[in-house]
Amino acid sequence: MKRFILLLSAILISMLACGCASVQESMCDAAIRTERMISGLEPGSVTIQGKTITYLERPGEGETVVLVHGFGADKDNWLRFVRGIPKEYRVIAMDLPGHGESFKDTTVTYTVDYMMNGFSQACDALKLDRFHYAGNSMGGWVGMLYAARNPDRVITLGLFDTAGINSPEPSDMMKALERGETILVPTTEEAFATLLGYAFHKEPFLPWPIRPVLARRAVEQAAFRQKLWNDVRSDYRDASPMLPELKLPVLVLWGGRDRITHVSSTQILERYLPDSRTVIMQDCGHMPMLERPREAAAHYLSFLSSHRDKARP
Repeated sequence: MKRFILLLSAILISMLACGCASVQESMCDAAIRTERMISGLEPGSVTIQGKTITYLERPGEGETVVLVHGFGADKDNWLRFVRGIPKEYRVIAMDLPGHGESFKDTTVTYTVDYMMNGFSQACDALKLDRFHYAGNSMGGWVGMLYAARNPDRVITLGLFDTAGINSPEPSDMMKALERGETILVPTTEEAFATLLGYAFHKEPFLPWPIRPVLARRAVEQAAFRQKLWNDVRSDYRDASPMLPELKLPVLVLWGGRDRITHVSSTQILERYLPDSRTVIMQDCGHMPMLERPREAAAHYLSFLSSHRDKARP
């Protein structure tokens, strides 16, 4: 009997670890829901011209902070970062069009400008008058565009390893592109592991089975992500010329070991932004809010605290 129980236990463990993708999917979704709950974030959505934009929100009586992810990512990138932001702040982490649970339409051309317009309409629907904006990678690029066109609505701007700047030194990802490799669109689980190697200097802890589930989902979405990538690249314009227009306070936060957007981009941002503060997180990769969320949140909170008076209309 004892041998039978041990054998049955071994079979069950094997099923969970190796097969039964549906069980892994359910466990992954439950883990993400738990992370959201710990961070005090609840899901919500708005409908813009028949298309849904999704977000997570933590209520707060004070100023609003809006967080926006990068290419191929989603609102859950900010779950652990949010825990470092005091409860007085209202926090909204939004899915850009074509990302996360927001609408995906193969007939749409998802340029950065298009995604920025979708974000803008979602802000209008949520009646966000004035707010702090922080974006990672492509989310930073969207934020620069939005702030330049809506200077009265953005109090401060956080650029976390932002895309959209032609860096003086090419990143490892740009070198890979020259070799014909599209790192951000993994088509196999092995390619997903490679992507993580580019995104992080030290990969953050992900409880089992989140990593294998995310890998499978990335592969399943590869065709649509390739479309997204082609759309973004088809309308690429260096954002550097607009930097002098951004007269609001800007935090430039960067991982010193970023392999996707090279840290030398900070030189351009420092040169042309009228009011900026730069923080380089040493031995950190492209997504500091995921790799070292507490530290990234502390830098961001210090920046917000120093600009409290500027939040007043």
